[in-house]
Amino acid sequence: MDMIAEAAGVSKPVLYQHFDSKQDLYLALIDSSAALLDSRLAEALGSTTDPHEQVHATYRAYFDFVVSHREEFVIIFNSDVYEPKAEQKLRALRESSATRVVSALKNFARLSDDEAQLLCRALIGTAEVVVKQIDSHRGVDVDTAVELLTQMSWGGLRSFADR
Repeated sequence: MDMIAEAAGVSKPVLYQHFDSKQDLYLALIDSSAALLDSRLAEALGSTTDPHEQVHATYRAYFDFVVSHREEFVIIFNSDVYEPKAEQKLRALRESSATRVVSALKNFARLSDDEAQLLCRALIGTAEVVVKQIDSHRGVDVDTAVELLTQMSWGGLRSFADR
């Protein structure tokens, strides 16, 4: 809490006026970070009605968030705090994001709920794995990763258009 207060330019007692504990601060950070990511993903999916562009825009929004909001990304995806309330908030973020992607998939192709859920989890999981790959190996830059993922995902997804 000392480091956080110093970084915020306030005293520790002022910090505790707003947050009763480290846990409360952590939960507030999750809320703030999740809302930011969720709004970016919603904006990307709503930016166009073209499914190919939706795929690209969503990957771009996700990777831009990872690069531009590194601390928030770490809070959401790499936190080693296993707290039930935190886990519940993170699960809600994933469900909110998944609901949007499932809806976009079902608007694009005649998929059952279960089929759309499966494809959604594959897309989200792929993005999460690629981010970790970029973090550890840096052999591919973010722009290239977005293009590769878009091409790979769209190549598969467009096969469902005729269903």
